[in-house]
Amino acid sequence: MAIVKGILVNDGGAPARIMNFEASEAITAGQPVSLLHVASGDCTVQLGDSDDTTTVFLGVALTDAASGDQCSVVTGRGVMVYMKLGTDVNGAIPLMLSSTPGELVAFADGTSPVNTAPCAVTVEDGGTGLVKCMIL
Repeated sequence: MAIVKGILVNDGGAPARIMNFEASEAITAGQPVSLLHVASGDCTVQLGDSDDTTTVFLGVALTDAASGDQCSVVTGRGVMVYMKLGTDVNGAIPLMLSSTPGELVAFADGTSPVNTAPCAVTVEDGGTGLVKCMIL
C-alpha cells in the first residue's frame, strides 16, 4: 500500500494530476522523476537526473515505490509540492535536475539540454531535503 508523506501542499485550482506509473527503480516521495521508455513500448518512471539526456522532468513522486511497484506522480504547472533538493537554496530560485538522480539544484545559466531547463522554483529557503517548491 502506498503511503503519502505530505508532499502535496495544495491542489486547489492548480492544473495538476496525480498519475500512477510503474517505478523502474526505488523512488522516495518528494523526489523529481522522469519518464523512461522501455523496449516493450511501456513507460515507467525513474529518478530524474541531468546526466540522462534521453529523459525530461515529469513531476514529483507523491509516494514511495520499490522497483516494479506503482508510484503516484504529481504533475502539472503551478502545483505547490515539497521536493528533494541537493543543495541549500534561498526562496525564488529556479531549480533544475541535478546530476545526482532524484535531486534538484539551483538552475545554472547556459545549460543546453532540455532536461537541465528550470523545472521548479523554490517558494521558501531550504537546505538539502524536502523544500516547498512550485512546479513550472
